[in-house]
Amino acid sequence: MGVKKLRSVFMRYIFTVAGGILFIIAVNVGLYMLFINTEVIIPAMNIEDSIDDAAEKIQTDKLFDTADIPSFCDYGVYSPTGTFQYGSLSEDTANTFWEKAVINGKNVVHPYRVRIVDRENEVILLRYRLTSQFSNPALRRICPTSDFCLIGLIMIEIIVLLLLVSHWFGKYTGRKIDKLLIVTQKIEKQDLDFKIESSGIFEVDRALSALEHLKQALKNSLAEQWQADKLRQEQISALAHDLKTPLTIIRGNTELLYDTILADNQKECADYIEGSVVQMQDYIETLIDMTKAKENFPFRRKNVKLSSLLQEIRTQAKGLCAVKNIYLEWRENVDREYIFADSEQLIRVFANVFLNAIEYTPAGKTVFFEVYEKDNSILCSITDMGSGFSPEALKHATEQFYMDEQSRHSKSHYGIGLYVADSIIAKHGGQLILSNSEKTGGAQVIIKIPY
Repeated sequence: MGVKKLRSVFMRYIFTVAGGILFIIAVNVGLYMLFINTEVIIPAMNIEDSIDDAAEKIQTDKLFDTADIPSFCDYGVYSPTGTFQYGSLSEDTANTFWEKAVINGKNVVHPYRVRIVDRENEVILLRYRLTSQFSNPALRRICPTSDFCLIGLIMIEIIVLLLLVSHWFGKYTGRKIDKLLIVTQKIEKQDLDFKIESSGIFEVDRALSALEHLKQALKNSLAEQWQADKLRQEQISALAHDLKTPLTIIRGNTELLYDTILADNQKECADYIEGSVVQMQDYIETLIDMTKAKENFPFRRKNVKLSSLLQEIRTQAKGLCAVKNIYLEWRENVDREYIFADSEQLIRVFANVFLNAIEYTPAGKTVFFEVYEKDNSILCSITDMGSGFSPEALKHATEQFYMDEQSRHSKSHYGIGLYVADSIIAKHGGQLILSNSEKTGGAQVIIKIPY
């Protein structure tokens, strides 16, 4: 199939319509002439001749014979004084036509013509239409003028032709233009591994060619970005692991110093060294978490026994709460036995969320945990008794490295915990929903995981 321009497509549409109209007219005119030849239709030119012949015969015959009246003609028989005697006209109509045609001398009473035939003892009045008409009385009653029927039929056929050709033209051009829509949708979704096919229309192909260049440029840009991100993550991860070795040595030697007799100032320095090493190790773990947060951590989903998973989470949560002398209120309301998930990664999610809740909960207060089922999902609610999320935090808390004003003063919070949790839950097809509890006034995190 060759490539056509839109102009040629439109011309094809116009020629199709024009050719169709000419064909319709030719067929209908041909049928019209056939009906005339077979006397199905009486043409206007034959009406007057038939009326003349009938009038002459009626006038010359001794006895009036209704068989001499043409089929397309109505008649009335009157006395010489105008009294209606009989005929195909009703009495009121007959009297009206007598008055207009005989008394007033009119031979046209719209839409009819009138012929008066005088005989010795009677007057015959013939009423007819001077137009082409059907010879069949039933058809003539439905459509008195066959020309109007022909014109109406041609107009209906032309309208049907326009509808059909327009529908075909719309579907044809729609299929071609749909190729643009399909390509733009795939590019929008960054699905770039496809081949753009020709539409067969020059103007559309030019747009598709531009989209092909755009697709290739985007693909190259994304590949370069992915390679750069991968290299950066590998470098950060490698450096972080390399730093763990000298820090372990420093911390080990610091602990050895504690086994010796140290002066107060020496012990103070040793404390500074150990505290700094611990903080640097926390930074390193954070960097490692950052590199694994989106793509690099292993993700293996399987059917996990829900009760065992909750028991493991509860054990870890109790241990975390005990460090800060915080109570844990635990509620379970689930009947489901198994859930399709990566248990290790989910435990990591709950550890991060519980750490946040415990960090902001004052000592001696309570962290609340509730698990229940809704909308084919398991929902786990973790609520603390802290000051709650700020309006800004509710919008950005799951973003990488986001820290609100309170967390900036914490040495253990680096804006990575909820980011990692949200990444893992998203891989499970779930949601991390942040809000503030009306009950405690603290932060509430709901972890929604589909079955």
